[in-house]
Amino acid sequence: MALKAEIVTTEEENNSTLPVMSETGIVDVENALESWNNYQELCKKLLDESDYQEIEVKEKDENGNYIKVKRAFRKKSAWFKLGRAFNVKTEIIEKTVERGKNGQVKEAYYRVQASLPNGQRVVEADASCDVWEKGKSKASGHDLRTTAETRATNRAIAKLIGAGEVSAEEINTGDVKKLGNPKLLGDKP
Repeated sequence: MALKAEIVTTEEENNSTLPVMSETGIVDVENALESWNNYQELCKKLLDESDYQEIEVKEKDENGNYIKVKRAFRKKSAWFKLGRAFNVKTEIIEKTVERGKNGQVKEAYYRVQASLPNGQRVVEADASCDVWEKGKSKASGHDLRTTAETRATNRAIAKLIGAGEVSAEEINTGDVKKLGNPKLLGDKP
């Protein structure tokens, strides 16, 4: 079954949401809040439980003591869905792979550029992955390269759309525990 879609916009619609500034250069609070609420609504409707990974992390409580808490982090699938929703273009602009004496990949570094189709905003983000990370000592060269690329791509998309969240791929895999169904970000306990 083929999916057909057509996006129709008017010049007025293109200019009504960007930028979220008044003519004086000051942020239009109402427009900014409406845009943020639209983003939150998009996330609720577009993303589902499979787009999140629940991970146990250490955080400080109100007394400054470290406690373990469960947090839901967006996975690659979530960032790719959001990238599609915003029509984000990503491009690898730099990659470096360091190998050990035996030729095995020890570290991978990627820099990814993300841009909006109207060219109004372009950002870059970088990331690496190496065998010294917790849980990566026996990872294949392919795993190290793809993890670095995924991290850089997720960061670029998050930075471009203003989400700024840490993705599940950023958390050391040695800390990941299977915790059942994750609570989606924004859900009330």
